[in-house]
Amino acid sequence: MQRTCWFALTIAGCLALATLTARGADYPTRPIRVVVPFAAAGVTDIVARVVFEHVSQATGQTIVIDNRPGTGGTIAVEQVVNAAPDGYTLAMADPSGFLPANVTLYPDLKYDPRRDLVPIANFGTSGAVLLVTNALPVKTAQELVALGKSKPGELTFASTGIGTPGHLNGELFSRLAGIKAVHVPYRVVGQGVTDLIAGRISFWIAPIATMLPQIQEHQVRPLAVAGDQRSSDLPGVPTMREAGIGDFDASTTYALFAPVGTPKGALDWLRGQIRSALDDEGVVRKLQGAGVQPKYGTPEEITRMLEVRTPQWADVIKSAGIHLE
Repeated sequence: MQRTCWFALTIAGCLALATLTARGADYPTRPIRVVVPFAAAGVTDIVARVVFEHVSQATGQTIVIDNRPGTGGTIAVEQVVNAAPDGYTLAMADPSGFLPANVTLYPDLKYDPRRDLVPIANFGTSGAVLLVTNALPVKTAQELVALGKSKPGELTFASTGIGTPGHLNGELFSRLAGIKAVHVPYRVVGQGVTDLIAGRISFWIAPIATMLPQIQEHQVRPLAVAGDQRSSDLPGVPTMREAGIGDFDASTTYALFAPVGTPKGALDWLRGQIRSALDDEGVVRKLQGAGVQPKYGTPEEITRMLEVRTPQWADVIKSAGIHLE
């Protein structure tokens, strides 16, 4: 009798495994929704549309980009965390920026990206640059640091709001440089840019693509690229390490995530299609045109980013006393 029960359970287990495998093999059979935590026409939105338009054309699969901005990306990510883990609801998110930072910024957050999301692939990065107003008498990052140390509390830096990547990066830079600078948040990016040009703001660590026109027109001065390598858009500008500041990477990473428990077959299909898209010359040109450096990144690399950046941002947020109202 015991042997019969064991045999029946074994058969049932095999059948269940076969069913799961078949589901993964059948994927996809209906439209896939990719949730983007920012408004349309932003860089993350552009990256998602460029890559998945290629995937859709190559496979005939319908892929819908669903923009869900608000609350620092938490609304969009929570939707995906709570979705069925079947591969049909995915999230674009930055595992080096807002995704790990939000763990500390939002004490009541109902998910942890390290536990509740599965990384699929990294599409690439876009660099950031340390900019100063032309009104400041500095030509290098070291001169900015020296000025900040000689005038504690007098330098100001801009961002697009409390707790945003620009705010956190400004606080981290100030900490690494050993200076005290005052944060000035802006609701409208254009007003912040205007004030930087006019000299009402001292510096800004901003995405290169956003500020490239002002840099090219010499309205602001780039001092250092906040990344691990120089930017092709600013080949003459040193990295933070080359400038003597140290390891400081404020790049934005564009990665795709699924709810934990998503079948391996679905994840493998998505990774294969993303890798193929990033090998396409047309896709590469479009992404580079948006200020993105295309590069396929593995799930393991994304996981390491989350593991490193979550405690790093927690330390910055707590030491700077950042609280969201």
